[in-house]
Formats: sequence, C-alpha cells, structure tokens
Amino acid sequence: MKWFSVGPVTVPASWAAILAAFIVTSAFLFVNKKKAVGDWYGNVIFAFILTWKLSVVIFDFKLTINNPSNILYFNGGIKGYWLGITVAILYTIYKKRKLILWYGEIILSWIWTVTVYELIIGILNQATIWLTISQFVINLVFLSLAISKKENQQWMLQIIILFTFLQGLAYSLKADFLSVPMATYGLLVLFITFLMKNRGGTK
Repeated sequence: MKWFSVGPVTVPASWAAILAAFIVTSAFLFVNKKKAVGDWYGNVIFAFILTWKLSVVIFDFKLTINNPSNILYFNGGIKGYWLGITVAILYTIYKKRKLILWYGEIILSWIWTVTVYELIIGILNQATIWLTISQFVINLVFLSLAISKKENQQWMLQIIILFTFLQGLAYSLKADFLSVPMATYGLLVLFITFLMKNRGGTK
C-alpha cells in the first residue's frame, strides 16, 4: 500500500481512492438530479467518515484524552472502519421506507463508487496495468448496464451480485481476496440483497 504526504499528514492510497469515489458518485447524483438518493448517499458518507474518524476516541481513549489532537491526525483503524460501515447500514435501514422506490439508484451509486475506487487504487498502488485496465473496462460495462436497467430492480439485483462476483475474481488474481475491500463488497451486496428481498413486493 502506497502512502502520500498531505501537509503534515501522511495518508494511505486507499483514503485518496475512497475520497475520489465519493466525490465522483456524488457529482453523478447531483448532475442527474437524484435528490432522494443524493441525500441518502451524502448522509451515509458523512456518517461513515465521521464515525471512522471519531472512533479513535473509543478505541484509543486514554491516548486521545492525553493528546486530543489525535482526533485530527488519526482514526479508529480497521475497527473504526467497520464501525463506520455499521453506522451507514443502520442509517440505511432507518431510511429504507423512503428509499424503497430507489433501490435501483442505490445499486447504481454503489457500482459508481466501486468502479472509481478500483481505478484510483490501482493507479496509486501501481498495480499490474493489464489487470487494472481489464477490471476498469469490465466495471464500465456493468456501469453501463446498471444505467440502462436502473428502473428494473430485479435486473439491478442480478447485476450487483454478478458485479461483486467479478470483483472477487479480480482480487483473487491479485492474490488479495481476503482483503478489507472485498469483505466490504461482500457484506454490502448481502445487505442490499436483504433490503430488496424484504421490501414488500417487487418491481
């Protein structure tokens, strides 16, 4: 994993990739005037980042109390990351009644996020060029399919499942299948599947 210096702070490439993915996806939702999904996405990202950042207080309480500036420079690490994911999931469950008609758009947003993240992380980490390009092209194909099928939630569910399977294949080729990103992809596709299967009807 590559690290980069931003002023006095040194951050991993994954942070830059995550930030780029969030910005591009948010811009897509804004340009396409998807207010309901855009509000959900913005709130989920804010909740995730805030929880991840402030979780350092929980997981390193004594050190943070002795040096409060740790909140500016550190986060809760992998435990804080999963706590942030948990908060994002709980928020989505809380809002699911308002989102029930927008599950296709939610899946599209997630595919946008993963597509941008995988491209940026591949470039920053100087991964194998052919694998980065191949994964990006395949992800673009799925992104195009999702854009054309976003009104059909049954199709979108099948697309996200196959999309996640192919991410797993790419990570296997990189000998990195048992990684945090892949675990995140797997968990969230299971969560999305659960939401759509328990929404009281199909569309």
